[in-house]
Amino acid sequence: MNRNVGIATAVGIAIIIGVIGFQIYDSSYIVSSPEEYKKSMGTQSVAHVVYPDNPQLLGPLQINKDKYLLGENVYVILKDLRPKDKGVVDFYTPGGILYDSMGFNGNDKEFQKKYFKPQLVKAKDLCEKEDLVGEWTVMFRGYDMAKLYFEILPDVLPNQENQFLGCSVAYEIDILNP
Repeated sequence: MNRNVGIATAVGIAIIIGVIGFQIYDSSYIVSSPEEYKKSMGTQSVAHVVYPDNPQLLGPLQINKDKYLLGENVYVILKDLRPKDKGVVDFYTPGGILYDSMGFNGNDKEFQKKYFKPQLVKAKDLCEKEDLVGEWTVMFRGYDMAKLYFEILPDVLPNQENQFLGCSVAYEIDILNP
């Protein structure tokens, strides 16, 4: 009788381990290429074309991922700012061109959000998608000892391909005095 109980217990444990292993494999995050994603549209066979969130932190600064496809938004959060915290966060392309900036003042807000989409911009002489691909640098202006990095991959987010065909002119319009 003890032998039968031991065998049943071993089989039960093996089944439980197998079920847990299957659940982990089935729920794991697998990134597919944009081409695979387009081929499987409407079939549910490909779940993810973008990379999962992987927060990158530098003091109060947080970027939601370490890898992006061309056409994805980069989400930036500044949190827990103190009243004396004041400055600018700069975003540099892989070629060292200042792409965007985000000013902050802890006296006004202790929390600030921003998002941007790296695009081709004629005014910044970024006219090839290769200018955007690679490792971007984020740092507080005037304090270049601490930097944060994220990568833009050469794959384009599905249905965003037309944004990377040519260089667009950036217009700045004053809505009070057009």
